[in-house]
Amino acid sequence: MKKMTRLAGVALALAAVLAACGGSDGGSSGGTSVTTAPGGDGSNTTVGGDVTPTGVLKVGTINGIDSLNPYNYVEASSYNAMLMIFPMLVQYKAGSDEFEGDLASSWEVSADGKQYTFTLNPGTWTDGTPITAADAAWTINTTVKFADDATAVSAGAVSHVVEATAPSPDTLVITYDAAVSNVLPQLQTLFILPQHVWEPIVGADGAGLKSYAPQEQLPIVSGGAYTIEKWEKEGTTIFKANTDFYGPKSNVEAIALVLYTNEDALLADLKAGEVDWADEVPIAAATALQAEASVVVEEIPGSQTNNITWNSNPKKTKNRELLDPKVKRAMSMAIDREGLIEVVYGGHAVTVESIVGHISGSWENANLGPLAMDVDAANAALDELGYLAGSDGVRVVPATDGQPEHKMSYEVMVPDSLNFNGKRQFELVADNMKAIGVDLKLLSGGDATAAFAYETGADCDAAAGTGYADFDIAMWDWVGYRDPDFMLSVTTKGQWCSWSDTGYDNPEYDTLYEQQATLIDVAERKKVVDEMQQIIYDDVVYTQLVNMNMIHAYRSGWTGFQLDLNGYSKRYFTDVRPAG
Repeated sequence: MKKMTRLAGVALALAAVLAACGGSDGGSSGGTSVTTAPGGDGSNTTVGGDVTPTGVLKVGTINGIDSLNPYNYVEASSYNAMLMIFPMLVQYKAGSDEFEGDLASSWEVSADGKQYTFTLNPGTWTDGTPITAADAAWTINTTVKFADDATAVSAGAVSHVVEATAPSPDTLVITYDAAVSNVLPQLQTLFILPQHVWEPIVGADGAGLKSYAPQEQLPIVSGGAYTIEKWEKEGTTIFKANTDFYGPKSNVEAIALVLYTNEDALLADLKAGEVDWADEVPIAAATALQAEASVVVEEIPGSQTNNITWNSNPKKTKNRELLDPKVKRAMSMAIDREGLIEVVYGGHAVTVESIVGHISGSWENANLGPLAMDVDAANAALDELGYLAGSDGVRVVPATDGQPEHKMSYEVMVPDSLNFNGKRQFELVADNMKAIGVDLKLLSGGDATAAFAYETGADCDAAAGTGYADFDIAMWDWVGYRDPDFMLSVTTKGQWCSWSDTGYDNPEYDTLYEQQATLIDVAERKKVVDEMQQIIYDDVVYTQLVNMNMIHAYRSGWTGFQLDLNGYSKRYFTDVRPAG
């Protein structure tokens, strides 16, 4: 009954959207100039080309959109939604690490590599206001201005920017304090905002930028391929095609993104044709779906790394033994990762060692680990540290380091909003830990917003160095990126209370992070990036468990899917179209 009620609500919302639009329900180098035209296998292959959108694409997902504010979100699905509704200067090409224009039609780089000049396509915000270079300049300069606090989530995209200017409505100039090695990958993560909407809400110290909830001010003023007409954090979000979009337009009139908390219901609706596309298939269902004649299942290496997150705040006062890499490494050695891959992931995952994950390709440090399961060695290491088992078999930490004597018994926070069976994974890891005298207890973390708030703490303040005081261990995941910069930034002090989920504070590491972005020579940058990965690995800031494969399934009546563009291009949605 609940399933029927939900789908009926979606149908009514879609009918209202389509009635409103009159539809039916059916890398550059110094001194060079680059001009690009988006391509791909979609029917629309020219910027602003004619498209007659047809029908509605119904997408089932197990990942919700927690926010549409680029300065305050957690979920990867939120990032992908904002990519679809906001302009970006550039985006990735399908099947490539090269870039094509989004809002930018071309760009030039000065001989010294410090200045990028973008020529922009003419566009219009959905409220009729022109999209100009002034919007882009304001977004960049505002992000730079408040990068230490309110806009820290997006600060990496404007690293080393001195200023952005708009000498004309279609010309944007970005000046850097040094030649930066990854300008285009960074700008691909920057959402350009309508200045006339966002500037009035900045507030003191930029606080309004972080507290603003555009998803509650619908329809959202957007300039991308879609606008959002309806949003439900735990329900349905409706993307309406923007017919005035400056780039390759959507092949459908609207997209209904329906959040499922019950995986069986999602699969049943996909099989029945009530859902056209499951954008991330529950791993346990992949094999069964392959037997469905009307469903196409595709699997590609994914960007999601699932891990154990250790509270690494050096100021934490409770269970300080968990700051010791020797303790964390011993506990990590007890984990049967191959068993997790078989039981939790059905073989649709691989082991991983580095913080940047396999998605970063040649940037991944291949010389880490491998972390091998060795219970005897783990027990020996904990014995040597003086943590001996009590009468109940649980090891005891002697009174030291300002702490009273206590058992090695810890709560592990596991969010309820994971796209894999986190509770089952916890159970297996907890069983592994019993073999070395460590007791783990499950703590339900709620949704992504609540879970992240638990990790950072109510008093989190980057400037004051407070936060990350209470939690010890979490099991969660990170979605990585092709360029390693984002993942490496997560463990900097600059990301406290923003992306940091560990409270890690290492000035040497932070210096290397700033350095790597200005190393134009790939080999030199690679050395520093490898060193940073080694530091995170040696300090056991995370215990990387698996790199999940990405599994999608869609009805055979649809085509145009480019799964590798998930999070990298508007074509991930716009190219999808009815087959035939």
